[in-house]
Order: sequence, then C-alpha cells, then structure tokens
Amino acid sequence: MNQRNIEIKKYSIESTEIAKPEIHNELIRNVDIVGFGYPIYGSDIPKNFMDFIDNLQKVDKKQAFVFTTMLLFSGDGAVVAKRRLRKRGFKVKQAINIRMPNNVKLPYPIFKSLAIRNAEENDKVKQKAFVKLSKLADRIASGKNWVQGWDPLNIAGGLMQRVEMRLFDLSIYARNYFVDDETCTQCMQCVEYCPSNNIEFKDEKFSWKDKCILCLRCYNLCPEDAIQYKEATLNRDKYTRYKGPTDGFTLNKLKE
Repeated sequence: MNQRNIEIKKYSIESTEIAKPEIHNELIRNVDIVGFGYPIYGSDIPKNFMDFIDNLQKVDKKQAFVFTTMLLFSGDGAVVAKRRLRKRGFKVKQAINIRMPNNVKLPYPIFKSLAIRNAEENDKVKQKAFVKLSKLADRIASGKNWVQGWDPLNIAGGLMQRVEMRLFDLSIYARNYFVDDETCTQCMQCVEYCPSNNIEFKDEKFSWKDKCILCLRCYNLCPEDAIQYKEATLNRDKYTRYKGPTDGFTLNKLKE
C-alpha cells in the first residue's frame, strides 16, 4: 500500500494500544478505508475477532476491505465478515482469502498427516500470497470490487463447515492440553500470550479454562514444545509445530 502512495497504520486487536473501544472507534472515524484481517476457522471468523466486529461503533458507509488466511479452503469465509460489517455500516468492496502455511497437526484422523513446514520451506506459499496481496492492494487503490466466495458452491461449502463449528463449543478441545513438566521452564509465555486469557498457572500447575478458541498458539509456539495435545504429541518428531512464517518469529509480533 505504501508503494501505491497510500499511508497505512496497522493494529492487532490484542494490542493494548487500541484495547479501549473509544480508541479504536476514533481511529476508524479518522481514516478513509478500514481493513480487517483474520485466520479462517472452519469457513468462519475466530470468536475474539467476531466479538470485536460486533462491538464496533456503527458508521455510515465507511469503505472497508477484508482478507483472510486459510489452509486449503475457506468457502465464503471472507464474505462472512463482509455481511457482519455491513450491519455495522461498512461498505466492503474487497473480500478475499489467502492461502498460508498450515499450522495444524494434531492426533486426529483429519489432521495428523498434514505437513508442517517452516521458514524457507514455505517460500512458494508465501510468494503466491504476495502476488495475491499485490493484486488486492491494486484493487483497493483503484476502488475496484473483488469479492471471493460469493457464489452458491462456496456458500454451501462454507455453511457445511460453519454450522458444525458453531454447534460445538471449541473450548471442549482445550481439555486435551497438558504440560510436560520435564521440559517446561515456566517462562509463562503461554499464559501471557493466550488471546482469550484462558490459561492459568496456579499452585505450580497450568490449567486451561472454558474460553479456548483453539488457535494453537500455546501449543505451536512454546519455546520448549512443552505444551502437549494428548499423549501422542509427546512424540515431537511426528507432531512438529508451526513456528511462524519466518525465522525468528516471536509472539510479541501478534500484539504490536
């Protein structure tokens, strides 16, 4: 966007800098276009991001765009936010889905065979993502519409995933987490960076409460791979963890 002479500011919804509604609503009022980005959860929006959108102050036809990150298929995943934002008064002209590296490898039939790749192994995926993002930037700069998933096939595929996801409380999956005490250094990174403040450390024990959104942040990015998801993940060679899109990725990037 900067290369197209469009000044931008970016914020994480987890950042303390914009935590108060009066702050982020003021930021939105003072810009021409607002972008919303989030990872796809079964053709849907993560719970914390959904809540963020629903609590936004209403605007009057403020121009906006949506981009999502997905593993393989998102159906109408970006359109879900477009519909939700329309209720808040936003006019979404672009809504697209971008394939990014897989961060899910768990001991379930669907997920256990999915490959986890890190750093340079993801170059091809990232290069394709960059091409798509460049196209998105061109469309935003020129004011041209670009909405993906706005067709019967993608809507039907998205609904098949979304309905099931919404029927079940994702927090039930958190009961499978536990800490391998032999490798844990009690750095408290998992507690500090959980997006839903769901992890508690008390009496020398870690516990997961009922607000888990299954982002896998604690599981993937624990420095010692001490957080486990069922006994099977103690086999760290078989259940490799996603460490971010680049070498040296750190969790504080998610709250900048």
